[in-house]
Amino acid sequence: MQKFSRDQWIRVVLTAVILLSGLAMVPFIDLPAQAAITWQSLAGVYEPVLEVNEPLGRPGSVFAFTGSNYPPNTVATAYVDGQSLGQVMIDGNGVGTFMVNSAGASIGQYNVTLEVDINASATTGIELEDTGLLVTPPPDFPGPTFNLVNVLYLPLVTKP
Repeated sequence: MQKFSRDQWIRVVLTAVILLSGLAMVPFIDLPAQAAITWQSLAGVYEPVLEVNEPLGRPGSVFAFTGSNYPPNTVATAYVDGQSLGQVMIDGNGVGTFMVNSAGASIGQYNVTLEVDINASATTGIELEDTGLLVTPPPDFPGPTFNLVNVLYLPLVTKP
């Protein structure tokens, strides 16, 4: 009878471990998958959505925005046409809300973006028309209010 060498014993043990680990999974064959593991979930890729209560209004309207599917418990930045308005807190459910006041803004279209980082950004548009209705946010709408245009009031300065 031939004696097993040390290398042969190691190969036999490794083969047995591999086979037994596969057999250990047999009871779980008929269980449904709860959630697919994809590269997006591992990489932290989000597909946020930004919605506005009304996309059309006249100057002086206050538009209410709701962003969803953002990374939970983060701080997002709101932009209008690439210009920063301010920051919005994203809650534990990935939702952030804010309002945009269009007082003093010109007629036209504006792109509003809510962004956490390059992987979590969504944009929607609003349009201001002279013939549009005056849009107001829903009662008790949460979140900060940003001005569409920065109004600078200077006192009248006269020379004596």
